[in-house]
Amino acid sequence: MPAAGSEMSLRLKINLIFSALTILVFSILITVEVTATRNSVREEMEASGRIASQLLARISSFYTVQDLPDLVAFLRATGRVRANDIALHDNAGDLLYQSPPSPYKAGRDAPRWYTALVAPEESVQVIELDGARLSVKTNPTRAVLDGWDNLRDILFAQAILFVMADLLIFLLVGRWLAPLEKIERGLREIEQGDHHVRLPALPGKEAGQMGRAFNRMAQAVEDNILVRQSSAEAQARLVTQREFTQLLHGRIEEERAALALELHDELGQSLTAMRSIAKSIMQHPDIVGSPLERSAQMLFETAGMTSDAMHRMIPRLRPIQLEGMGLVDAVRDLLTATQQKHPELKIELHVEGTIPVLSEALELSAYRIVQEALTNVVRHAQATRAQISMSTDKERLKLSISDNGKGAETLKRDGHYGVRGMQERAESHGGQVAFQSNAPAGLSVVVSLPIKESAA
Repeated sequence: MPAAGSEMSLRLKINLIFSALTILVFSILITVEVTATRNSVREEMEASGRIASQLLARISSFYTVQDLPDLVAFLRATGRVRANDIALHDNAGDLLYQSPPSPYKAGRDAPRWYTALVAPEESVQVIELDGARLSVKTNPTRAVLDGWDNLRDILFAQAILFVMADLLIFLLVGRWLAPLEKIERGLREIEQGDHHVRLPALPGKEAGQMGRAFNRMAQAVEDNILVRQSSAEAQARLVTQREFTQLLHGRIEEERAALALELHDELGQSLTAMRSIAKSIMQHPDIVGSPLERSAQMLFETAGMTSDAMHRMIPRLRPIQLEGMGLVDAVRDLLTATQQKHPELKIELHVEGTIPVLSEALELSAYRIVQEALTNVVRHAQATRAQISMSTDKERLKLSISDNGKGAETLKRDGHYGVRGMQERAESHGGQVAFQSNAPAGLSVVVSLPIKESAA
């Protein structure tokens, strides 16, 4: 197959087709003309030879051997008889008379190849006389020359017509194909990355339609590229936002862990020391029975209550259950603690199948989402029942927190950042959070998290 660069242009193809058609017409015209000339020459030679033979036969019948000089004189006076060569020989073979050459177009003959095409076979008629022999031979050279001159004139006129027509076709084709060349240049510019190129209004019905179609295509390509660029930029921003959110939540968890550790180590020890000092004061002999004993008792009790509150706060800052028990047991402990604090709310946990070991970041995010959703149920939903469901498939961890409370109205509070926190945590792992209304009342928080980052 020829290479793309060696293919013929449409203009060259049209010119070649026109040239081929012209050559075909020329060939047909030459064939018709040669055939007509051949038939005409043959008929003329047959008629001329027949007339000359009959005429000379009748005239020669009146001459005897003694009258041969008179016959020669007669033939000389008669001259050339149409397209025939007449010769008179005596019985000894001597030439007594030879008809003169034709003065018509003297000195010129048709080409041999043309003569061979149109000239009929040579015809010789011999008339026997008393003491002599008269021969009449057809000579088609003049008729053939006439046919050649006619054909040459026709070919010359057709050649001029062909050159003029070819020039006209070349100019018209160039004008007709000019819009296609503009379209080709536009396509090449689009291929090179210039997607802003547009074509002007092109002349002609078909060219105009092609130009409009090209502009629509170019606009669609540009819009598609802009959409892809915007999508790529949005995807890049989303990836960056996810990384930032993961980093932010990781930093928050680090600060919570540090704060929990400091509360446990520093504040816890300080509260224990306060209780010990208060107890020593209460047992001192000078204080027993005095008003200061009541103050020491209050200090001892306040330090104890503060220590209890601190120990309840530490698991919220750092879910220690995740470090040893896994997500399911940590959630179960969270529900148990919540149930104890809020006995009016009945909470159920439903786990489908076996939850695999997940990455630390994914477990922590799932735990925080359940924790936040359960906090919303306790604080705002005014519900009497809640259910937490957990399941996995090969690719995703699915969580559902449902209640029979006030429903979606709980999401419309000003300053409600818990919903946003759940969404940000889910999106940081490529997941999503959906809120669905329950019938006849209540709300379901449905969470889907990819587990591709699960720990082995």
